[in-house]
Amino acid sequence: MPEGLLPVISLLSLGYLLLLIEVFVPGGVLGVLGVLSVAYGCVLAFDLGTAWGLTAVGVSVVLTALSVRFFVRSRMAKKLLVLDVPAVKDWKAVADDLAELIGRSGRALTSLRPAGMAEFGDRRVDVVADSEFLDAGTAVRVCEVEGNRVVVEACEAPAAKRDTIDHSETGSKT
Repeated sequence: MPEGLLPVISLLSLGYLLLLIEVFVPGGVLGVLGVLSVAYGCVLAFDLGTAWGLTAVGVSVVLTALSVRFFVRSRMAKKLLVLDVPAVKDWKAVADDLAELIGRSGRALTSLRPAGMAEFGDRRVDVVADSEFLDAGTAVRVCEVEGNRVVVEACEAPAAKRDTIDHSETGSKT
């Protein structure tokens, strides 16, 4: 074994140990120190000769490729990699339950200036007024659904409710 090989092996080992610790304790500092240690170990290996340098680089590349390959398939990687891309066939532009509201009438629970809450039957939905501000209690109809955005416009109140309101204002109960 040539003299000076021990520091090369030590730096390469230390570098991979720091990179392994970086997986468990993220922050970046240990990862950068690990990469610098591996790189400096490879540079020192070239000082021993071209064959030693190429061997150190080759071992580093192979060890890195194997580590990445096995890590990506591990349970730990699945826990760390939180970006789970949904299948395209599962994605819809409009939620099915909101699309059913198109054409339905209801009433504004809050002032729509332009956004607020409306009730359709016994269901409360966040809505946006189409072109004007609407007061609470105004009769509204769903004219459009874009994704989770439900657009409403003012409409005539149903006849039975309108008659009841008119009679209550005059004081008669019929």
